[in-house]
Amino acid sequence: MGIVGVFVLLGLAVLLSDNRKAINLRTVGGAFAIQVAIGAFILYFPPGKELLQGLSFGVAKVIGYGNEGIQFLFGDLARFKLGFIFAINVLPVIVFFSSLIAVLYYIGVMSVVINFIGGGLQKLLGTSRSESLSATANIFVGQTEAPLVVRPFIKSMTKSELFAVMVGGLASIAGSVLAGYAGLGIKIEYLVAASFMAAPGGLLMAKIIKPETEIPKVTLDELDDSEDEKPVNVLDAAAAGASSGMMLALNVGAM
Repeated sequence: MGIVGVFVLLGLAVLLSDNRKAINLRTVGGAFAIQVAIGAFILYFPPGKELLQGLSFGVAKVIGYGNEGIQFLFGDLARFKLGFIFAINVLPVIVFFSSLIAVLYYIGVMSVVINFIGGGLQKLLGTSRSESLSATANIFVGQTEAPLVVRPFIKSMTKSELFAVMVGGLASIAGSVLAGYAGLGIKIEYLVAASFMAAPGGLLMAKIIKPETEIPKVTLDELDDSEDEKPVNVLDAAAAGASSGMMLALNVGAM
């Protein structure tokens, strides 16, 4: 039934496409193949399972550090002595993860990873560099933060590129929200697998519904890091990330 569901969704996307003749089979077929390959590799093959378990262990370890801070701050309220309290056991983890990701951006770790994966997607799928980088950023950050990776070039994007950026955000969850879901008891390995599969999956659906009919104006060499509004130091980055995470946590709590 799962396979049937996949083809039903693809069929609906084709029906909703605003220009079926312009659908690029290389992009669509490649994105589908990459998504299937990622899922098969990390869920069914022993080396992939070990890699996924390693990533999941790392994420769980980081979440554990965050939980220790929460317990220090809230005491018995965070130790389940009064039961599971969503506002105490989940929302602060979102703030912590958001701050951590902001620090990783500041020291350059996230930029290296995103450029590496995004560059690979661009070469394999024939998508533009900007939409590939945005799709990759959505693996780690949310729909609000991911477009900031290509913010200086949004005004020059084609309609198809803008649509791909939006769909990529809707197809994925932020790393901070992933930590929140993990706090609810969802297996981390499935959350990590879904996050990585969402990048090509978002491009797949976007390029079926809104295929590229224009010539992208942003070239590979133009996609350098913007210096605008960069944190002045690590503490500034951590504070800005925590502030952003607080807003996200409030939104999650309100919903």
